Amino acid sequence: MNSLKVDRICREQLRLDISRFDKLCHILESKGGLVTTKHVTVKEIVALFLHTLAHDLKNRTIQTIFARCGETVSRQFHLVLGSILKMGKDYIKKVDHSTSYVDDNQWKWFEGAGGALDGTHIKMTVPIEDRPRYRDRKGDISTNVLATCDPDLCFIYVLPGWEGSASDPRVLRDALRRPNGPKVPKNKCFLVDLGFTNSEGFLSPYKKTRYHMNLWQGNTPTNHKELFNLRHSSARNTIERAFGLLKKRWAILRDASFYPKKIQIRIINACFILHNFLREEKMEERNFMQEVERDLLRMEGIDVEDEEDDYISTARSTNEWNEFRDDLAKKMFEDYVARRTRAT
Repeated sequence: MNSLKVDRICREQLRLDISRFDKLCHILESKGGLVTTKHVTVKEIVALFLHTLAHDLKNRTIQTIFARCGETVSRQFHLVLGSILKMGKDYIKKVDHSTSYVDDNQWKWFEGAGGALDGTHIKMTVPIEDRPRYRDRKGDISTNVLATCDPDLCFIYVLPGWEGSASDPRVLRDALRRPNGPKVPKNKCFLVDLGFTNSEGFLSPYKKTRYHMNLWQGNTPTNHKELFNLRHSSARNTIERAFGLLKKRWAILRDASFYPKKIQIRIINACFILHNFLREEKMEERNFMQEVERDLLRMEGIDVEDEEDDYISTARSTNEWNEFRDDLAKKMFEDYVARRTRAT
């Protein structure tokens, strides 16, 4: 099997290519404490873990794929999970507010901004007695995850675990009180949406003024508030793309998993760490990003032509297709008769 094919399979199954997979295994050995034993190798158990996250697979499915018993799969999954969390401090780094984005067209207007802040909901499985607290406004059982990211789509703070019914400002207030919460120096800020109050350190758009990109189609700003909102929306959209990319890559975040609540929160943290690892490694993400951009446009009500629309999705008879066949057949026959006539 050639290296390109191996790379492609590795990307499809584990969400990273061979060279980055090897590097991740090395880091988990040197910093996370993973070791190869006479029964399993580090590469095997890391592949098992990534495959589970990438495709949201249950233990019995992984047993079949890796030819391991359920107890081994469970034990090795939690071993790798703990190892990845140990490297979290090296990849979920606090924002460097001295970084300048003067050359970034989207961010140059917001001097002092360290990135964007927002919450996202990730579905969870919780005990029956906890479900009312975890039910979000869409009716799903979820956790409200607060996060900040820089303009390069790297997350710099993550706080999972809050109930889905909790509002974003409430989660932010809790985060700011924590010793390891997001630190925002004076005269610095994060960009936030209208769900947050425009306050020192958190710059929100103007209310009752056009904001989302779909409202600007065919229009231009007519005053300073509209211009500010347009540029704010363009820059703050960074965190929406980061969340979208995270969930596109790790399918386990797109639906409620079957692990205990505490383990689900640890898995969420691990997915953020792996996201940052791949961002720092400059992992090619073009296909995922294209899907994310289309999803964001749809969320804002902008029509998007899907590449899938160019392909057949159903097989059913139509009058138009029957007429097409008849016309084609008649043209064939006319050409056939003309050739026969010339031959005689």
